[in-house]
Amino acid sequence: MESAPALWSPFETATPSRTPAPREVPDPATGGTRIGGRDLLHVLRDHPAWRVRLATAVLWLLVVLAAAGGLRALLSGRPSLMAPTGPGEAGGFAQMFVAAYLEAGSGQEQAVQTFYPGPVDLQGVTPGTRYASRTSTVRARTAGPGYWAVTVGAEVLVLSQGGYTRGGVHYYQVGVRLGPDGLVATSLPSEVPAPPTGALPGLALPRLEAPGSDPPTDAVRRFFDAYLAGRGDLGSLVTPGSGLMPLTPPPFGSTTLAAIAFGPTGSPDTRLVRAQIAGTDAGGSKEVLDYSLRIAGRRGWWVVEEVLPAAPLAFPVR
Repeated sequence: MESAPALWSPFETATPSRTPAPREVPDPATGGTRIGGRDLLHVLRDHPAWRVRLATAVLWLLVVLAAAGGLRALLSGRPSLMAPTGPGEAGGFAQMFVAAYLEAGSGQEQAVQTFYPGPVDLQGVTPGTRYASRTSTVRARTAGPGYWAVTVGAEVLVLSQGGYTRGGVHYYQVGVRLGPDGLVATSLPSEVPAPPTGALPGLALPRLEAPGSDPPTDAVRRFFDAYLAGRGDLGSLVTPGSGLMPLTPPPFGSTTLAAIAFGPTGSPDTRLVRAQIAGTDAGGSKEVLDYSLRIAGRRGWWVVEEVLPAAPLAFPVR
């Protein structure tokens, strides 16, 4: 039985123990290449060892080319395509930096320098006097190649005699750069005004009215009672195959349809719906939610086809 051929490196030199490589000669009949009087394809077919050697050589070639590409990216200062870092990652980095910065104080400069390795002097700042109960990236603008100006909103708690009290939402801007070793802040955070809120766009279903007792409204009412409160059979209220499942565990003990609006979809058998739902939990607390969905008429009754991810706009987004 012939043993399996050993893998061969293209950088190895021939040794006396190896069979010398066949000499390549042109084939005048076909215009191709023959090795030692035999066609190259026949040699590769009849000698598995050469197939292994060829595959290994190709693999090494790909590795060398990939390394060369990474080296070019490093020398040119551009991030490699293998590391898809963008504004999302920069935003998360900035949130962690702002949270650490707000809580740090004198003697805790190292906590800040983990994100910003520049000079930091927190003398006179009492540690723990401020605390970020939550943070969120509200804007990330490109400031250059691999460089972002990130605005972080932080709900700040302030230490008082009775404990921490709400200090409101503050906004901080941070420069975040992608360097050879990863993300880094380019300065300490700077407090900035809140970003402006945009104008409400035109919605396809902007007007909500008090609900009636017609069949489409009743279908929406029963759907949300099953969807949010677990009351009723949701499967009989949705289109088969819709994938809609009730929330588990149910967040409410009961729901009320507070307001509703209908709109056309271009088909007489389907309608767009906007519904405002008031849910009441087991403790009696009430919460108001807003949903947009599409319903369809099926043999005399209405079912929910889809809960839309956002309220539909009156005009398409360009």
